[in-house]
Amino acid sequence: MKSSYLCMGIMTGNSLDAADVVLTKFENNLIEDICGYTKDIPQNIADGFRLLKNKLADNGGDIKKIYIEEKDFFTDIHNQYISLIAEAINEMLEKYHINKKDIDAIGFHGQTCYHLPPSVAKNVYDVNTLQIGSGQMLSDLTGIPVVFDFRSDDIMNGGEGAPLAPVHNQHLAMDLQQKGVFPVVFCNGGNTGNIAIIYDDKVVGWDVGPFNHFIDELVRNEKNESCDYDGKYGSKGQINYNLLEKLFEQSVLTQDGDNFLLRMPPKSSDPAWYKFAETELVFEDKVRTAEFFSAYIMVYGLKFSPIKTPDYFLVFGGGWNNPIIRKDFENLLKGQANVLPQHKDIFAEVQNKKAIIKWSDEFGYNGKYMEARIFADMAKCKLTNEPFSLPSTSGCKNPTIGGIVVYPDGDNTQLWSRAAKGWINK
Repeated sequence: MKSSYLCMGIMTGNSLDAADVVLTKFENNLIEDICGYTKDIPQNIADGFRLLKNKLADNGGDIKKIYIEEKDFFTDIHNQYISLIAEAINEMLEKYHINKKDIDAIGFHGQTCYHLPPSVAKNVYDVNTLQIGSGQMLSDLTGIPVVFDFRSDDIMNGGEGAPLAPVHNQHLAMDLQQKGVFPVVFCNGGNTGNIAIIYDDKVVGWDVGPFNHFIDELVRNEKNESCDYDGKYGSKGQINYNLLEKLFEQSVLTQDGDNFLLRMPPKSSDPAWYKFAETELVFEDKVRTAEFFSAYIMVYGLKFSPIKTPDYFLVFGGGWNNPIIRKDFENLLKGQANVLPQHKDIFAEVQNKKAIIKWSDEFGYNGKYMEARIFADMAKCKLTNEPFSLPSTSGCKNPTIGGIVVYPDGDNTQLWSRAAKGWINK
């Protein structure tokens, strides 16, 4: 087995604003980014995926039905998407004068369009996860081997299929431990937020619920903008605790009407469940409360930690660029913010006045490409037969290696994940 691997990672998140590409070197326990590249996703592709997700939400995630009845619609969106990813890869390679023959593999996650994990499915036959994207088409267009369909193996092994960040965070923590930054909590502020806690030789992780989702949705619907850039709208509003309580109790309900925020890990969530509470508040107050809610549930989630709240927190993901959320998080973590009366004991238990919150970038891990790097890491681990999901991170029955490998000019015809709806026979 080689001691050094050069792998690319690709991520397009639920915000559908851009495709992030990173090229990373893995040598023994060292992880080093070589270069990164971002390409905006055109509005027509983003809108096409949002329409597809709405259709899937209405039909219970049945992608086969949509493919049969609306094949031209699906194929058009799919092919534009894969072509865009290939363009981003090829542009990055050209910009940084990288020889594609030196690259061992591309880790390609695809676009998640539906997710119903075992923790919330009504019965085992309903469990599925759907990521759209042909690894074969991407391999053909780039001339590089592709590893894709990462979540299916975990789902098929009884896991949640998510989050996938914790094991990658554990790999990064090997370096952090040598620097004295340990135990450590990694906090991902994406469309959905998730936490990974690394301590001793262990890692636990879970989704905490909507992070950017409600804020982006509010701003997109009312201002036709992608996000509350620099908190410009939230800074003009006030936290409304009646709305906060509604969001906590009503906004992340499973199929059975259970509150996802109260569920014990391992657990993963899907934006299809997220429903902003009805309110007559002015726009700025809604945004401000949604921002506080994002930080609130991240800190609240620490109630599930198996250890006392650590001193070190590394944050990454676009949501943390909002200074309001970042400050709310710090204040809540240090016990310096008002919380709902029913949660006072929980927040008092998890608070850590000594907590140090740093961007992952300050330790050499570019937060912008953290999620993309996860899939570079997963590709490398597939090549070296290393598990990437664990019972403590996804609830899988045993450590699971994720993904399948395809090569240029191969014959793989898969357009979506193997664990999509219908994968398990009744």
